[in-house]
Amino acid sequence: MLNNSCQTNLASFDGCEALKMYEVACKCGHVGRKHYVLVHFPIKAANGQEAAKIARYMGRVKHDHKDAILSVERIGEERYHELMTLNRNDPYLNCHNIQEQRVIDITNRLVDEKEKVPYTKKKEKPLKILYYGKQKIRRPKYYINNFYNFEDNDWCA
Repeated sequence: MLNNSCQTNLASFDGCEALKMYEVACKCGHVGRKHYVLVHFPIKAANGQEAAKIARYMGRVKHDHKDAILSVERIGEERYHELMTLNRNDPYLNCHNIQEQRVIDITNRLVDEKEKVPYTKKKEKPLKILYYGKQKIRRPKYYINNFYNFEDNDWCA
């Protein structure tokens, strides 16, 4: 009896029924830091938050922008298929490299960023300090090239 109740619960759940269709508007990149191309992606997901996560990690979306996802809307099957065909035929989304992207004209699709995008330089690692005895070597490359004698060391031979 307990076994039958479990089967009815499993039979009622179908993975396809749980997924809903969403239209996610994203900022797409490879056009400069101050510009983006607006693209609407059709995505099947359980909820809007999951659809936004899926869209954020799709190709061409500006991953490093906090506001890369502009909107998430639930859509019907007809709009879903319409977006699929639009994106399949979009020359910007079908480019495989920068040379192909330069051939197509996307200047009319470029949108300027409203806010300045923060840019942080990567921190350089501090150089390892070298010593000659107790004396600190201030310019190691200069010291190695001019003063260090490789012939005195037996590890070079």
